[in-house]
Amino acid sequence: MEDGIARCALFAGMHMEEVESLLGRLACTRRQYEKGEVLLHAGYENRSIGIVLYGEIEAMKLAADGTQFLTAHMGPGGVFGDVLAGSRSTKSPVTVAAASRAGALWMPFSELVGCGQARLLQNYIALISDKYFSLDRRIELLLRRSVREKLFYYLKTEAAPAPGGGRRTPFTRAALASYLGCERSALCREIGRLRREGLLRTQGRVFFLAGM
Repeated sequence: MEDGIARCALFAGMHMEEVESLLGRLACTRRQYEKGEVLLHAGYENRSIGIVLYGEIEAMKLAADGTQFLTAHMGPGGVFGDVLAGSRSTKSPVTVAAASRAGALWMPFSELVGCGQARLLQNYIALISDKYFSLDRRIELLLRRSVREKLFYYLKTEAAPAPGGGRRTPFTRAALASYLGCERSALCREIGRLRREGLLRTQGRVFFLAGM
């Protein structure tokens, strides 16, 4: 069983033997993608749910001026296209591409809703609910006026806990700036100010905020 399947919230509370049997009945397909290859194009319909088996993927949204904004980053176990797959006619608002060599399992939405597996359906509804509140947090982040406020909010609400009280981000500085909705140069300047003020220190992608 792939690590991505074992870590996927869609199968929470289910035995791996049960999951393997279920996937064998649901006409799922597996695909491998090279870095930069597109899994899902913006403007297209999608009727399958994607699960990241290995590697990393990113979702990007194109602004009217041609600027691309990072909207999501996922590793093994991440679920994407689940909200879109349940829509009757909505086309994808984002392009999903491999941030590294990656593998994905595609599960037809019609197979999921017709499988009769109560736990799977409950987990699917929970995922949709979680994404609603994740979107609410993203709106709260983007409503912050300054780069400092956005960075603090992100670290406190979204970044994963790291040893020593730090907060780990999967993003490079450029990707983090895109996610925060600011310029990379502005983010780097603000990080520099916070270091000089003794409010922040960093170790690669781990951030340590004073008082956290």
